[in-house]
Parts: sequence; C-alpha cells; structure tokens
Amino acid sequence: MSQGKIDSSVFATLLQQKMEESGTSSISAEELMKTLAAISLPADQVDSLKQGLTSLGGTSASGGASSLDSSPAKIEMPNVSEPTVRSGTPNANAAQYANIVSAASSKYGIPESLINGIIDAESSFNPNAQSGAGAKGLMQLMDGTAAGLGVKNSFDPEQNINGGASYIASMLIRYDGSQRLALAAYNAGPGTLQRLGIRTEADLDAKFDTLPRETQKYIGRVQTAQAKYI
Repeated sequence: MSQGKIDSSVFATLLQQKMEESGTSSISAEELMKTLAAISLPADQVDSLKQGLTSLGGTSASGGASSLDSSPAKIEMPNVSEPTVRSGTPNANAAQYANIVSAASSKYGIPESLINGIIDAESSFNPNAQSGAGAKGLMQLMDGTAAGLGVKNSFDPEQNINGGASYIASMLIRYDGSQRLALAAYNAGPGTLQRLGIRTEADLDAKFDTLPRETQKYIGRVQTAQAKYI
C-alpha cells in the first residue's frame, strides 16, 4: 500500500493517549515535542507532526479529537501491509457500508480490507451491536473512546466507522505501521501494551502469551476476516 495522509483527528488521538498515560489534561509545546520523540516514529514523520503542530496555531493542545478535527494538519501514514490472496466469503451486509469504508480508507490512509476486517470481527456488520462491556456499533467503540474521537452516536454507521478508522490509524502510526500491534492496542488498549513492555514486533513475539487471551485471539480473527475483503 502506498503512503497516505492522516488528518488531525489521528494526531489528536495520539496526543490524548500520551496525556492519559502521563496523567495530565494539557500539554505545552515543549512537552509536546518530547511526546513526539517518545512515540518512536521515523524522523521524517516526527518532522511532519511538528509541522502539523505549527499549523494548528497554538502552543498547547488538550485531549479530545473533536477539538482539533477542523485543522488542515496532515501527517504521513507508514506503509501498512495487507493480505495478498483473498480467502473466505465477505459478509453479505458489507456492501451497504462500502462507500463509507472507502471514504474512511482514503481519509485515514489505511486499507479498506483492514476496516472491513475489524467490522467483520467486531460486529459482523451489525450497526446496532452492543457488547456486555458497553462497546457499540460496527467497530464496537466504547463510550469514552467514541467521545474522544468526536463520535456522538456510535450506532450511526458513518460516525462509527470514521471513529474506528481514526483510532486504528493512530495505533498504526504509534506502532510504526505494525498491524498486529495496532490490533492488540485496538482490543486491549495501548496502556496494556505499555504495561507489558510491548513496543515492537520483537516485543510482541517474545511476550505474546502475556497479552489477554481475548487479545491473542482477536489479532488472528481480524487478520483472517481481513483476507475476505482484499
């Protein structure tokens, strides 16, 4: 997949995650630059993020993707691999969301097959799905996560898909394009990976058994589902 552009909602999500990890509700320009360095992106992507900060026109940023969503700031998306051979039959309900998925794929620079794979694994394309834990909609967003992504109604397919795509895109940037790490964070939360000391593919291989069992299965389930939609 060629590199794409990510809008500022992904930028905001990354910042929000770092602030939550450090227990702060705001971040100064100086702290932000330290945050960018801590995300472990390639130098050219860090430069793009710094340029994005300048375009936001402020010296500090606070949590919540919706507060930055109107900014024109863009950052480069790392290359994301996807299956090369189709395997399995797509969900019959996938077609009705194809236009939304395509638009989100273009907006956030991630494969349509990945978005479809997550939806397939999370909700089987049921926009009214709700888990016992309270995750809602096609991409099963928790209320707190949805609010931070600017999603007001998780049962609205367009809002849900855009929110979920924004979140997984931010995880792909955080983990240098590693789809397995991004999926683990989507399911268990980046804080879980941080506590387990999982930051790279090598870490994931070495500590895979320390992940929650649900997360271990989730990674493979999404990748299997993704192969239906290439």
